[in-house]
Amino acid sequence: MTALLEIERLSVAGADGHALLHAIELRLETGESLGVVGESGSGKSLTALSILRLLPDGLRQSGSIRFDGRALHELREPELQRIRGAHMGMIFQEPMTALNPLMSIGAQVAEVVRLHLRRSRAQCAEQAREALARVGLAEPRIAERFPHQLSGGQRQRAAIAMALVASPRLVIADEPTTALDPRTQAEVLDLLCARVREEGASLLLISHDLELVARHTERVVVMQRGAIVDGGASAEVLAHSAHPYTRALIEAARLPSLRISRAAAPAPLLLVEDLVCHYGSRRVLDGINLSVMRGESVGLVGESGAGKSTLLRAILGVQAVSAGRILHQGTSLAQVRGAPLKQLRRGLQAVFQDPASSFDPRWPVERLVAEPLHLLDQALSAGERRERVLRALNHVGLEPAHAARYPHEFSGGQRQRIAIARALIVEPSLVVLDEAVSALDAATRMQILKLLAHLSDTLGLAYLFVSHDMNVMHCIADRLYVLERGSIADAGATAEVLQRLSNKHSQAA
Repeated sequence: MTALLEIERLSVAGADGHALLHAIELRLETGESLGVVGESGSGKSLTALSILRLLPDGLRQSGSIRFDGRALHELREPELQRIRGAHMGMIFQEPMTALNPLMSIGAQVAEVVRLHLRRSRAQCAEQAREALARVGLAEPRIAERFPHQLSGGQRQRAAIAMALVASPRLVIADEPTTALDPRTQAEVLDLLCARVREEGASLLLISHDLELVARHTERVVVMQRGAIVDGGASAEVLAHSAHPYTRALIEAARLPSLRISRAAAPAPLLLVEDLVCHYGSRRVLDGINLSVMRGESVGLVGESGAGKSTLLRAILGVQAVSAGRILHQGTSLAQVRGAPLKQLRRGLQAVFQDPASSFDPRWPVERLVAEPLHLLDQALSAGERRERVLRALNHVGLEPAHAARYPHEFSGGQRQRIAIARALIVEPSLVVLDEAVSALDAATRMQILKLLAHLSDTLGLAYLFVSHDMNVMHCIADRLYVLERGSIADAGATAEVLQRLSNKHSQAA
């Protein structure tokens, strides 16, 4: 019997001949769900792009990929375009780069219907609204919003709606829930799996989270350095795999607390008082009060759309404030200009949820990481700049050779490490991090969290850390704020708040 997807001896190499994928063998039956797990850079996303014939320029592909009996590597681009979207749907890891910033999300979903299903304009719009509603975007007029007007989780759900609207036979989901809170994550994955069952489609689920994959797929393969090193029934691999790499992935997912007790600082490094923000007539933040002390790590949690990213943008001075005030080291960014403003901005750096959208794709890594150095009081020589860049890359586990490469040459997790290096290069007093480790595999996530904790302990660096992952908050946060529908619903020591949240969810269940 012919499988829906057959991959035989798939290999990918760079222009320099360096092998990135090594003789990959995969088989996916109709209606089957298969998970692909591994660390950042292991080749998971590269395998997905190879299936879609969307590899970056300069990479050479060999081997055979057959979809529904057709050899994809033998098809011309017009034939491939008819297959993508209609028969193979792709959910990319970074929604902001997959969505058109100049089109409303409703128009983008409707465009898929128009191109592949040939419906009328009214039918396309109606089918787009239904698809958005099925992924939890049923709010009135939400289809008219643009990507920048949505939270990270909402953008990912819109991308999922685009992939599913034409009822493809194969859905490739590349880290589809990294931007989502746990409840929405479960809802979206349940939706994907339900569509696989209802429509007889197949699911290829790519993730660095082995436990998540095991819960939602029948089989799993484990990739390391461009090769498949383990695989089998998902539950069996999770519970009984003897392969050392697979066991290491499982162990790395267990996060210990990395915080140490310290004396309270005399004054807040960051103080937010009675903050109110609007989007048009809609109030998205209502009376927010929050503080971060020097050397402290403060966590901010909440479901997608709760207002977390809006609050961070207001703190960074790029979101209009309707009422209240935000003070950095006792001074408001809105009240200073010139050298004092430059000094405040140097002390406040950011790591965003979607690294690709904060990078200029035409710049090499060395220039990207060095970008904040213009905030220093004195200009650095070319040699000093390079030394700082290489030291920052080393901090986040990247090599000197990476400095000459461009963003598209890295995995999602590697791009996030570059973003963290850029934030740390000017040694700020406060870093705000918006889902900074959500795209990282367990081992790299632990490495980055240990690095952040070490920098805080040795340099007195403070963090305002946004995440939907309660394990990450247990690991890194001294105190925790819970944001619900634009208001602070709970606050206190991390362990106490997490216990109250656990009790609340247990009662709701």
